[in-house]
Amino acid sequence: MKRVAAIVLASGAVVALLSGCVESAPCQQPGQTPAGNTGPITGEVYVDTGSPYEPGALTVRTVAVARCEQGAPVDLLIHAPAQAGTYCVVVFQHGFLARNSDYSETLRHLASHGFVVVVPQMYTPGIGVLLGSPTAAVEAEWAAVVLAWLPDHLSALSGVEADTRRLGLAGHSRGGKVAWLTLAADSSRARAVAGVDPVGGTGGPGGNQARVVQGPFNFAFPSLVIGTGLGGACAPAGDNHVQFYDASAVPAWHVVAVDQGHGDMLDEAAAEAASRVCASGPDRAGMRRLTAGLLTAFFRGSLQGDESAFAWLTDVAAAPISVVIERK
Repeated sequence: MKRVAAIVLASGAVVALLSGCVESAPCQQPGQTPAGNTGPITGEVYVDTGSPYEPGALTVRTVAVARCEQGAPVDLLIHAPAQAGTYCVVVFQHGFLARNSDYSETLRHLASHGFVVVVPQMYTPGIGVLLGSPTAAVEAEWAAVVLAWLPDHLSALSGVEADTRRLGLAGHSRGGKVAWLTLAADSSRARAVAGVDPVGGTGGPGGNQARVVQGPFNFAFPSLVIGTGLGGACAPAGDNHVQFYDASAVPAWHVVAVDQGHGDMLDEAAAEAASRVCASGPDRAGMRRLTAGLLTAFFRGSLQGDESAFAWLTDVAAAPISVVIERK
């Protein structure tokens, strides 16, 4: 059978054709409920102290986990510190028809500051998702299955103590929508959420998928929304970072890279491919550094417990590229 796929970073924006096919359903099915993350936490976790915009002090190892390996619901990449210790966890959802490996530079930076970063591959990029399968809502159900599976398996696979009770969700583009949908169904699944130029639309022209922003989120934890000034059709007005921030409860931060585009935070090869459809800015390396630093500061404050790190989120002078910032 001829197989066709594409990297698409937002509703209907095709960037480059690749080989692939739609992934079958996860090894484990929706219905499992992970332990909530809102109860009391005891024990110490690693807390970094360096600049979030510079690489952390820890060496990072990356582990690829195949779907069904130790019951893994989907293929996973795990970026984790190589040094023994107890670390907070961040689960990052990739963008529409992107690959989990497209964010490795940014997410390995985050891991070097003391996080176990889990990046599920929610489906193999292919023609099926272009036709609406899986929908973002189904993807969110699968994301919940991944969260349910992590507590019993992540430490063994990462080689360190992964504290899944200190867990944050993040995602790029449609992955941001998936992260928010996952928490809208059960906000106890995480202690913080971050969107990287999130898109919450209906699935492209003629799409009938429900928007994730349908009123206030009212999550009882911090939110970070990173936006771009050149989102254009790839992150269209009315369904982009502005709506996510406006719907977020206090405390929330909104950082917009005014001169950069929707795919500029991807690893360079993927960002170059994205630039064929999505507008791209003059400093993609700077956008990756900004994204990595903001995620590091945000999750250091919200998960590692160093609330002084939140100050980096409003420090315009420290940002490696031009940004506009607001908070509430």
